[in-house]
Amino acid sequence: MSFVRKPRPYSSGLPGTPPLPSVPPAPARRVRPARPSLPRPELPRAGWPGAVTALAALGAVLVLLVGLSGLWNSVARDWQFRSAAAGVTDVVR
Repeated sequence: MSFVRKPRPYSSGLPGTPPLPSVPPAPARRVRPARPSLPRPELPRAGWPGAVTALAALGAVLVLLVGLSGLWNSVARDWQFRSAAAGVTDVVR
């Protein structure tokens, strides 16, 4: 005795559905006459070398700004430390 299920036929035994109504063909579209195309002036185009150069320049500016900001923070911290040290020495005197 085998427990493997036997394949069933595709029909469920129920009466079939009626066929779908046919769709009338779509009306033919009107074709417009082609317009004469106006020539466009050629615009200067930047290729990928220009884009890479621009990105490199922007990266260099960003690195320069971050470096200068760090330098400024270092100088400002040093100035604050010296100012605080001067205040401490004034109090000690």
